[in-house]
Amino acid sequence: MKDIAVIYKYSAIESYSPKQMRRHRELNPELSHRMQSAHDDHAQALAQLQKLIDGLGLDALYFERDRLNQNLDGFRLVISLGGDGTFINASHFIDKTLLLGINSSPANSVGHYCRFELKTATGLKKLHRQVAALFEGTRPPIQEVKFLRMQVTGQGRTARFPVLNDALFCEENPAATSRYTLEYKTKKTHQKSSGLWVTTPTGSSAAFSSAGGKPFKQKELRFIVRELYAGKGRTGRQGRIVPGETLGIVSSMMHGALYLDGSHHKMPVALGEHISIGVHPLSLRAVY
Repeated sequence: MKDIAVIYKYSAIESYSPKQMRRHRELNPELSHRMQSAHDDHAQALAQLQKLIDGLGLDALYFERDRLNQNLDGFRLVISLGGDGTFINASHFIDKTLLLGINSSPANSVGHYCRFELKTATGLKKLHRQVAALFEGTRPPIQEVKFLRMQVTGQGRTARFPVLNDALFCEENPAATSRYTLEYKTKKTHQKSSGLWVTTPTGSSAAFSSAGGKPFKQKELRFIVRELYAGKGRTGRQGRIVPGETLGIVSSMMHGALYLDGSHHKMPVALGEHISIGVHPLSLRAVY
């Protein structure tokens, strides 16, 4: 088994062309300054991580997150370097391996899932102690946890990865009304709304919370309907999905969609298609 897979991201500056960056600087110098600061932080963190791994005598392979296309269970440890987006993306390629998250630019990046940072000497020491303990077989300073994930299927096709954070079901056009039948427990409710969020416990402090839900820690999924039309079907705005249960959705839209863990992963949902959402049988092992 190989030692470590490092999943990193390109900074915003690396993702834009020189022409686009010049335009950024002309229109918004303050934004350009923040982007440069985040880029410098990220480059420094990547160099420090490489030095730390080499110093421990461990082998590592490095994968840019948007080009990752292989299962990572052949590694003893997966390290994500970036923010929550990089951590979540790495989790899509893991069934059993342990995942550890590093926030490469705490001042500029959201790192809810990232326990570690490399901006300070204390942060470097903490990560060194953790990785060394994991590979020496001793008890690590921070115990691993298991994150609940969700399984999404649509008309006989299963999403190609377990969903770690949340899923949004809605019309492809954000200005259009979402129409569907909600099948929750023993009830079927025809609804019009702006769509609905389904979340895991760790994802519940994000969009789910912004839509009016409350963060939770119970081992279950929860859903909340966004901007429910105040006519028939007003009931069934929120609910819980425990292991062994599923939430059913039947699309009444020509162009429905499921967005899984953000905007990059989309499952088209046609008129009349059935969606099923439940707890995934495989939790994610993580240092958190």
